[in-house]
Amino acid sequence: MVLVASPNPGLRRRCRAALRGTSSLQEVTTRAALERSMAHLKPAVLLLDIDLPMLDGVGGVRAIHHLSPPTKIVLLTSTLDEKEGLSALKAGARGYCQKDTESALLKKAVQMVRKGEIWAGRNLIPHLLEELTSLTERRREAPPGDRDSRLDRLTPREREIAHLIGGGASNKEIASRLNVTEGTVKAHLTAIFRKIGLSGRLQLALFVAEHMRLTR
Repeated sequence: MVLVASPNPGLRRRCRAALRGTSSLQEVTTRAALERSMAHLKPAVLLLDIDLPMLDGVGGVRAIHHLSPPTKIVLLTSTLDEKEGLSALKAGARGYCQKDTESALLKKAVQMVRKGEIWAGRNLIPHLLEELTSLTERRREAPPGDRDSRLDRLTPREREIAHLIGGGASNKEIASRLNVTEGTVKAHLTAIFRKIGLSGRLQLALFVAEHMRLTR
């Protein structure tokens, strides 16, 4: 199920048109209604309008994400901004796109994040690489005994899944490789995020990729 959170009837109408026949869809227009729906419905995907009243912009994404960690959030904004997009992904969003995105692309964005992928414009890639470089430098400056302590908090299976995420595998690919259900993979990811102190898949992928670079 896809949940659309927006006070804009035109945007909600475009979302309905884009997803007609592919997903059940529900709509909310306030943050209070969004919080209730996230807690009770646990939607697969949330299309979140950055202008939702009381959301507090990107700052509200993390709080909304914590209400239902398995839900994939796609933040919808009027104008793409690299800093805003990177902040949204670091806060737990899985996608970042414009409100006026064509129906076919919006449908594809929902499909991709549902499969465990990240949806963002190419202009964000250099900033993601910069973030990875920054993480690498901070880890190199840390005492050797402190560098991998967070990974030590994970069970062997959780570490295996974390390394597969670092290698770019989707939830479906991980489930197939480990012979488990996608629901099991999602449950493990929720535990991994909590134990390591990360807010989403992107941060985990960057963290693990940087760890792998340091230990080669």
